[in-house]
Amino acid sequence: MKLFRNIFLSLIAIFAIISAVTYTSCSKHNKCLNVKCLNDGACNEGNCMCPVGFEGTNCELFSRDKFISNYNGGDSCAVDTLAETRYPIHVTARIFNPKEFLIKNFLGNQFDSAVATMTATDSFTMIGANNSVTYTGRGFLRKDTIQIYYNVAHDTISYNCHYVGLVY
Repeated sequence: MKLFRNIFLSLIAIFAIISAVTYTSCSKHNKCLNVKCLNDGACNEGNCMCPVGFEGTNCELFSRDKFISNYNGGDSCAVDTLAETRYPIHVTARIFNPKEFLIKNFLGNQFDSAVATMTATDSFTMIGANNSVTYTGRGFLRKDTIQIYYNVAHDTISYNCHYVGLVY
């Protein structure tokens, strides 16, 4: 009987030690235990890995928000000769989709706009149309400078442009 009691107590002690070591080692190594990532972000080694369109410590910020501003600049388009046209563009948020924004006053025309979709925290693709004119391209933001590389197709004419604008 004494032998069974000693074996039983030894098993309980071993189980308690293993449980304590396992608990403390998991708590120390699970850096994601108290990290809450928002907007479908995933924790990796204590840091949130945010999906496209979101950023911040906990993926709480919309990446597109840093694009929302007015830019004064111009573009160079290769039509027959390389011509530069200066005009402002206005970037506004699309309320129903946090990964999209609207570029207004495209090509200096107040009725032309393009919808941009985030592809990374600082870059996007865009597409727009007005009557028989379509615009497709990509762009990025570095500090306070937006750059857009795009193609304009109008009826049977197609040409490439590059817009560079500064926040104003």
